[in-house]
Amino acid sequence: MIKKTTGLLSLTFIALICFTCFRIYFAGGVSADGLIDTSAAVTAAARIDRLACGTVSGSDAVSMENSAFRTDFVPREPDYVERFRGYQGPKADFVPVLMYHFFYDINTEKPTKGSNSHAIQAVRHHLQFLWENGYVTLTMDELYEWLQGNIELPAKCVLLTSDDGQENFFDLLQPELHKYGFVATSFVITSWRKNIPYKLTLPNVELHSHTHNMHRGTVESGGIPDNRGMMQGVSVEYGVEDLKKSSEILGGSKYFAYPYGTYGGNSKEILRQAGYRLAFTTTSGVVKRGDDPLQLRRLRVSGSLLENGFSILIKYEKVEKKYN
Repeated sequence: MIKKTTGLLSLTFIALICFTCFRIYFAGGVSADGLIDTSAAVTAAARIDRLACGTVSGSDAVSMENSAFRTDFVPREPDYVERFRGYQGPKADFVPVLMYHFFYDINTEKPTKGSNSHAIQAVRHHLQFLWENGYVTLTMDELYEWLQGNIELPAKCVLLTSDDGQENFFDLLQPELHKYGFVATSFVITSWRKNIPYKLTLPNVELHSHTHNMHRGTVESGGIPDNRGMMQGVSVEYGVEDLKKSSEILGGSKYFAYPYGTYGGNSKEILRQAGYRLAFTTTSGVVKRGDDPLQLRRLRVSGSLLENGFSILIKYEKVEKKYN
């Protein structure tokens, strides 16, 4: 009798587990508090059109551990630029280009770069805000084509960048970008970094130049009096050789961020002769059509910036009023 009762209880328990899994699968997921979320599938489906990549695949699940946002959809990489050919929706008048630097995990590390240190836990909230509010993340080619007047961009768009090419960009940020189907650029100092060919194959990231070996604190003869910007004082020939080498290592990159954000002297002529299309400073502001393509502004994201501050930073009317 005891064995029969135990067997019935076991079968009942297994049936309950199966039923629960069935509910989760067809209902769309589990809410952040652990309860079955019967609206998750509908909510996620409604967001498909607002994904950065514009398409999704429901064949694989993605872990959103330690994130307040969960989804069973894995975004696919889009055909960039082409996704905006013939775009007819609300159009961007300007583009916020956000600037990050160093990422760390508060569970295992401490910030070492002051306001340039970004806890990945906080950055997750930034990405979630972009997703929840229907923002599109851009590639460098898309920004370039928009500046050239060849395509229109959605009003809610943003370009994500991070300087110096630190390993934590790839270890911490890249997996988060992949969860949302977002794309971001890492500006890499190519003589300082390892495994660049492998990193070029990673989804959802672009690698562009932060010089090959001119992110140094000396200016050679003829430079202007700013000892942080070596690039400002080198000869055109020296600079072109450096940037062409950097571009070659990065698979033909034509986009650039100035070391320390400083420029002058021969900097822009070096970029022109090396064949670069766009270059970014650290001057605060948004990018508009008609801006000097080799002197583009960015918005610095402070490491202490919480979600509310982030939302204010990228709201267009706030940015427009503050910086223009």
